[in-house]
Amino acid sequence: NLLTFSHARAGAQIKANLPYVNTVRFGIKLPDTVNIIVDEAEVVYSIKDAKGQWWLMNSEGRIVEMINEAAAANYTQVLGVALESPAPNLQAVAAEASPTETDASGEFIPVTVTGAQRLHTAMQILKALEANDIVGDAASVDVTRVEDIILWYGSRYQVNLGDSTRLEYKIAYMNDAILEELQDYQSGILDVSFTIRHNEAVFTPFG
Repeated sequence: NLLTFSHARAGAQIKANLPYVNTVRFGIKLPDTVNIIVDEAEVVYSIKDAKGQWWLMNSEGRIVEMINEAAAANYTQVLGVALESPAPNLQAVAAEASPTETDASGEFIPVTVTGAQRLHTAMQILKALEANDIVGDAASVDVTRVEDIILWYGSRYQVNLGDSTRLEYKIAYMNDAILEELQDYQSGILDVSFTIRHNEAVFTPFG
């Protein structure tokens, strides 16, 4: 019955049952036809939950599905933050770590950055990757330390992003530096934190 058909209710039911659906639109054609236009969430990332199980998530933080470790390696991996009780179609919620962590010497240090802050920072980076069309080139994003974020560009470049400021600019700068300035045979550490040199990247070859 087109007179009582609810776009909102139908759209919610479709998205609730099909986690890969990103947006749903409807077109009405009288006397008795409803056209459904579906856009899929094409870009997803792998992330662990607090129990070590891998999941797929999009850059908006919506959980798509559970996967195994081998499948997780085919996606950009989000490291340094875990999810709390994820399920398909739910919004990602970060698990909180214990109130203390240990440093390199084994000394206990207080945790000052929440899991929610780490997850928010990770999603900012994922959106920046999408904006620069380089999602498939990023192997992992590690937000264990939000003041020293590490991104791996394939297996050849360790990219030091520094802290969580100017992330979109840093990602764009990283992409330009790798595509335009670094030779294909090179591999090493690309520092775009702008702490070594102001507004300038620094490349250090491995070995």
